[in-house]
Amino acid sequence: MIYQLKKLQTELVKPIRTAAGTLKRTLSSLPDKQLRKPQVSSALGLLDIFARVTREIKKPAFNITKTIIESQEYAVAEEIALARPFGNLLHFKVQGMKKRRPKVLIMAPISGHFATLLRDTVKRMLADHDVYITDWISANMVPLNLGTFGLDEYNSYIISFLQKMGPGAHVMAVCQPVVQGLAVCAIMSEANDPCTPASVILMGGPVDPRKNPTMVNRFAESFSIEWFKNNLIQIVPAGFPGVGRRVYPGFIQIMAFISMNPHKHFDAHTQYLIDCIEKNDKGQIKHREFYDEYLTPMDMDADFFIETVDKVFKKYEFARGTMKYKGKLIDPKKITKTALLTVEGERDDISALGQTYAAHDLCSNIPKKNKRSFVQPGVGHYGVFSGSKWRGIIAPVITEFICKHDKSC
Repeated sequence: MIYQLKKLQTELVKPIRTAAGTLKRTLSSLPDKQLRKPQVSSALGLLDIFARVTREIKKPAFNITKTIIESQEYAVAEEIALARPFGNLLHFKVQGMKKRRPKVLIMAPISGHFATLLRDTVKRMLADHDVYITDWISANMVPLNLGTFGLDEYNSYIISFLQKMGPGAHVMAVCQPVVQGLAVCAIMSEANDPCTPASVILMGGPVDPRKNPTMVNRFAESFSIEWFKNNLIQIVPAGFPGVGRRVYPGFIQIMAFISMNPHKHFDAHTQYLIDCIEKNDKGQIKHREFYDEYLTPMDMDADFFIETVDKVFKKYEFARGTMKYKGKLIDPKKITKTALLTVEGERDDISALGQTYAAHDLCSNIPKKNKRSFVQPGVGHYGVFSGSKWRGIIAPVITEFICKHDKSC
């Protein structure tokens, strides 16, 4: 019912959005002297916020068309290297690049946002690597006859993506999929798969949520798995290709995210209005870029959401050594040849310090010389994979680690 109400709300607000858009255009056409008045600037800011918050949700584009490599500009083309119902292996192909560069698969989270949330991550990695990413599809767009998508299917997708990329690739799991990134390495290592990753980089994710629990972890523990099923899972209504599919809707996920730090988002929008009044273009652009992405959610298949909450956040199966793939235990001790790097943010309030580092203890058979941990001071969760410290400090650490374990470097 909630999903239907949300769809109805979107339809009902359209005329208001149209009127607000007309008013915004009218105010924007006023003479500069009038536009400089605080009441006009703040009105324009409020109208802009309303338009962005109530807009129809559409999958964003990466819009990465060029990159700079060794002081030379190259064109970049997106191509689907492997298409699957719930997500594609997307390749950012650098046109005219003949030099072999380390292949990196960026594992984007399925946790409310599209893979474009990692746009800044991709842009920076392109300077040094041959970049691929898991480009997940909102579950409301996947027809019901194409089956469901749980943790086993997720792992199978990643294995097929790595096999498509070929031997010697590196995996970079950001946030939620650090468990699956490490699990896939263990599965492929035990199977002696020639496409087992050369290295795995785990960034700000819940390998062991028992370490330094956050509000996210406490929320998962506060309710029974039946509560999550009964209160958060919805049926996709008519009007979407995935009609009838059970999903955890993206708009509910966004409300949950915001409710964890409401003051932070209130302050951000207040600052945006101040930037509008003071004509701080840089601040306005930064706000728009972040919230245009942040407020564009995607639906998650119910099986994946429930299994993740139950197995990762409630039962701690991977950390306890009880997680299975197709009925067989996943053993991180089987990882012997894949190098391991963990990256954490000092102020991460989603996956706090220690949760990602736990991978080092679990992967006890990786030689110490092939392990490294890195903590970035002064950054929160998003600062681990975006922003100036990501670009200037964290990315070079990752590149150095990858090259140390790549034959092309």
